[in-house]
Amino acid sequence: MSDNPLPPAVTFQSGAALLVEQGIVDRITHQGVRHIAETDPAWPFGEGRAHPYWTLANATVMATEPFLEFFRKRERARQTRTT
Repeated sequence: MSDNPLPPAVTFQSGAALLVEQGIVDRITHQGVRHIAETDPAWPFGEGRAHPYWTLANATVMATEPFLEFFRKRERARQTRTT
């Protein structure tokens, strides 16, 4: 894990890099994060969901903490299913 402070928001690209940096996943691309966002019913961002998307400099951004928490829970559930 990194000692760097977490950014307040992430894009799909920076979020994917942060997931790897934090050791939550071994590897993932921004396309992988987008795929999960489009297909996982528990995805917490978007209209009618717990957290909004924002647009910043033509990029879609999300709050970092709920983003990371979603993936922490998702990875714990996946690890439980495979053990």
